[in-house]
Amino acid sequence: MSEFSYVLSRHVHGKNIKTYALAQYCGLDRSNMYKIINGKRKPTSLEMVHKMARFMHLSPVEEQELEEAYQITVIGYDNYFRRRDVMNFFSEFTLSTASLPSFKYGENQPGSGRETALLASPTEVRQALFRMISSEMSWQTDGHIQLLVQPDASFLIDLIHAGSQPDAEIHIEHIICLNNNSETTQSQKNYNLNCLKQILPLYGSCPHYECFYYYDDISARTGKLTLFPYMVITSECVCLLTAGLDRGYVMCSDASRRMFSDMFVDYRKASTVLLKQISNVAEQLEYVQSLLRECGSGYCFQMTPCFTPFITLPMAEKYITINSPFRSTFIDQFYEYTKKMNIWQEQGKPSCIFSYDGVIHFLETGRIGEYPQDVYLPFDMHDRISLIRKLIQSCRNGHYRMLNKLIGNPEHELYLFVNQQNGYLMFSSPYTRQPVYLNIEEPGLLFTFYDFCENLKEDMFYTPEETETILNGLIGKLKLTEYF
Repeated sequence: MSEFSYVLSRHVHGKNIKTYALAQYCGLDRSNMYKIINGKRKPTSLEMVHKMARFMHLSPVEEQELEEAYQITVIGYDNYFRRRDVMNFFSEFTLSTASLPSFKYGENQPGSGRETALLASPTEVRQALFRMISSEMSWQTDGHIQLLVQPDASFLIDLIHAGSQPDAEIHIEHIICLNNNSETTQSQKNYNLNCLKQILPLYGSCPHYECFYYYDDISARTGKLTLFPYMVITSECVCLLTAGLDRGYVMCSDASRRMFSDMFVDYRKASTVLLKQISNVAEQLEYVQSLLRECGSGYCFQMTPCFTPFITLPMAEKYITINSPFRSTFIDQFYEYTKKMNIWQEQGKPSCIFSYDGVIHFLETGRIGEYPQDVYLPFDMHDRISLIRKLIQSCRNGHYRMLNKLIGNPEHELYLFVNQQNGYLMFSSPYTRQPVYLNIEEPGLLFTFYDFCENLKEDMFYTPEETETILNGLIGKLKLTEYF
């Protein structure tokens, strides 16, 4: 019995639905309806599923459950939940600044002023971690934190995020375990994507944060019978922790700290970089150009359209504000980059996905989120309209596609470029307002994002004709305002 037939039969029997009447309403003969109820056949369309729901007088929650069961039956259990979780990953993305929790500590706090200390409760663990992290971040001019902790240890991750300073020199090395066991519970099916979601804020708040990964069965790695699987090392001490962060052991002797730090270095050598950070605009241009040279077709997924291919040389000269002897050289390099982007687009290699709300955001701000705000001025309204007109042409040619729903927040946006071999995520740090480019090194995450873009449903997009009508209508309204 399929997932859909199981849910359907439950409603048919629970609500005492007459199979013949249901079949007639849906335009089927009774034998085919019996086959659908028994899992020997699938409904021919989602429209038929909604017909069944209407006939059975299902509530909105029940109808959603039936539709979900249909999608699972059509595309498979793993595919459905993986793609749904990627959708939630973008929809729920946020990088707000955080503040430190209000702990008070003194000389009698666990781990404070002693060579060793036992942490016998979650409260003592939190107090000790707060003292260690805040001390390293507040009082060290050249701090160093080493973490062997899973990202779902949310208190510790939030503590580091809240205590970070964008101009601090503190270096954070973080080793995590990614799950390689496909036979897991549903809550762990997309465990690796959730790990990425938890650590992204650290890349936005900690300039010198690095994450490394290795593979293992996550259930065995963090099980209750695993003794002290987590480790936090600072310049002052070492803290060993249970997987639940409810008990621990602090050691502050130099010998202990050196030994565990050496062990951490060995673990790091056996691990792989998860995301490679691209730190400045010149590196960003070179990095993206190298991707264009190496890759074939791919996807740009961002709510604000990618306007880079439409920027002319006069626009670059007008808006780039870099004050240095190399300004003209940088403008030439940037324009060459836009031309290569344009050629790549004309070859039909990218599919650039954006949203109507992203267009509105650009028209309101004149900002292109892929670039640091301090290197260019906001586009004036005349040039904003000019870029929108070029966008319409690319939509007409099929290079750009407009979503009919918003997936994410244009003001705090997560940008994605991905193909079958390469990809990057980009967002703007809430602290520095600078773009953070992260090359995706882990192949499982690359596949997850590519599969999501490759399998977006057609009913999520406006047609090219609808897109052109909507955007031209938007331009028409602007012409009636004070901008013209």
